Order: sequence, then C-alpha cells, then structure tokens
Amino acid sequence: MTPPPALIRPSQLARFWELHPRTVHLWIREGRLPAIRSPGNHFRLRLADVRAFCEREGLPVPSFVSPPAPRVVIALAPPPLLRAVTRALATVAALHPFADPYEALVAAAAEPTQILAIGAQERSFDAVAAVRALKSTPATSRVIVVAFGVPSRPRALALEKAGAIRAIAAKQTRDLLPEVLTGALWQG
Repeated sequence: MTPPPALIRPSQLARFWELHPRTVHLWIREGRLPAIRSPGNHFRLRLADVRAFCEREGLPVPSFVSPPAPRVVIALAPPPLLRAVTRALATVAALHPFADPYEALVAAAAEPTQILAIGAQERSFDAVAAVRALKSTPATSRVIVVAFGVPSRPRALALEKAGAIRAIAAKQTRDLLPEVLTGALWQG
C-alpha cells in the first residue's frame, strides 16, 4: 500500500465531489478552502486542510485524503467477545478476526498491523512463544500485542515479559478487552 500524497490538486477533489473544478477554485479564492501555490503557480491542497473543510462544510471526506484505519488482528475470540470488540472498534479501526492463531500471526506479519489481540486460553497454542517471535523481528516489533483469556498469573507475567502490553485474565476478558484495544489504538 502506497502512502497518500502530501498535497493534492483541486481537480482531484472536484472529480471526487462531482463538481466543476472552477467551484473548488472559487472556494480557494474566497478563502473557504486553504491552498498553497506550487512553483508553477498552481493551487495545491494539504490533506489536513481538506479534511477540516469537509467536516466544516458537511462534505464527504475522500478516501485518498483520509488516513487508513488502524488494522487490528484478533485471534481465538469467542463470538460474544468478537461482537463486543467489533462494536467498540467499528468506527475507529479495521478489525480482522481469525479462528486460527497461526493465521493471525501470519496476517499481522504480512501487512502493517497496529494491534494483535490473541487468545491465550488454548493449551495447544503457545502464546508466549508467539509473542516473543513476533516481537523479535524488526518489521513486527512495533505491533501492540494484547493477550486475553489468560488462565493464570504466572502465564500473564510470562506474556508481558515476552512483549505483550497487557495480559487480561480469563474472567475479565469480556469487560476489559474492548476498552484495552480502544486505548491501545490511541497510544500506538
């Protein structure tokens, strides 16, 4: 995925909003839409200025102006917990659920992921080794890892030592996981 450009042309906005380019130029000349001049004397718009203008004027924000939603990968979440997390993160993140924890790890390593929430309740899955492996690679060392459904305090300590920012006990998972993930989005 390529990063969005730092500046955009007024014609790009006009095309998105299905307006004549002169309308966008009029808004610029009236001072409603801040713009800068390029060395060739053409108008260019900053992404933050376009976002603010859209909010102020009630216009849809173009996808090429909006920053991509943070990516959250979650593994081994029972359906009720997944519904609670989906409700909590619906407007602020792109949630990618996985039933298989190994698929979740591969997905977190393959695409830029901000948060990996992984269930630590399965005996057949070594969550501590998985977190340690994820944190050992430079490409994935910045992924925020939250472990949930942790069966015991020693296991929670081992997960935090391996690199998880939070290990949530099994009995607290349903109440705390959506809150922790939402908080982690703003810290990351």
